Amino acid sequence: ILEFQLMTEETILDFEARIAVSAPNETMVIVRDITERKRGEAKIKIALSRERDLNEMKTRFVSMASHEFRTPLTTILSSAELIEHYGDRCSDAKKLQFLNKIKTAAKHMTSLLNDVLLINKAEAGKSEFKPEALDLTVFCQEIIEELQITTDKHELIMQSHIPDVSVPIDQKLMRHILTNLISNAINYSPSGGEIIVSLAQQNNEIELRVRDSGIGIPEESKATLFESFVRGANVGTISGTGLGLAIVKKSVDLHQGRIDCLSSVGKGTTFTIHLPLLLEPIVELSPIVELS
Repeated sequence: ILEFQLMTEETILDFEARIAVSAPNETMVIVRDITERKRGEAKIKIALSRERDLNEMKTRFVSMASHEFRTPLTTILSSAELIEHYGDRCSDAKKLQFLNKIKTAAKHMTSLLNDVLLINKAEAGKSEFKPEALDLTVFCQEIIEELQITTDKHELIMQSHIPDVSVPIDQKLMRHILTNLISNAINYSPSGGEIIVSLAQQNNEIELRVRDSGIGIPEESKATLFESFVRGANVGTISGTGLGLAIVKKSVDLHQGRIDCLSSVGKGTTFTIHLPLLLEPIVELSPIVELS
């Protein structure tokens, strides 16, 4: 049995040829069009591949959730029990301290769930993209000031070298990009130090860089850097969901941009986001299977 293809102006056709000896000095060739069968097989392979990816993602999610939700849940439970059993002996200040712990833990869990819902929406091709002209320098500075309050071991520095140009930016997505990149730089620089956020223009692109001097990313982890629920091999006890960079990548893709990473273990990491000044018409893509 031989299989071969014929290319027409419109499509590619698949055929199967069976060769048999029907009589002395006579050979018979039977040719059958198997185009539909091949297309069906291709669809099945794609579906099986997506199912495997989905199962892997579910497994990673369960692993992440069981680890990341344990600490805030323990905090909520222990604080609630202390108030229940010893509330009559606690001062108002102490009660307020326990309530603040519960509130902080609940906010942390809500943030984790929001990240999961966000990446699920992006994987399903349902993310909204609403670009508008934005002063990127001012916007970045505002995010930096918000995050500087969360750390006293790091100095967040803003450097802008872009002219006064209108950049088509979705503010919601850009907040995800900046917040995740800067938060990662803080989390994975446990010794503190400078985190530099810089803006520059190269030809028809805006380049946004976030540079730290933290633990860096091992070479073997770079291939899966932007996959959901996947983390670097050297993160140790540093908490995280493995969703931050996946969210960044999806948000950059919606801006028709690209993201580069330079990193050295023990020396730090630099992420560079390239954003076009002019957007191309958006092409609809087939949605990916949602997490159920």
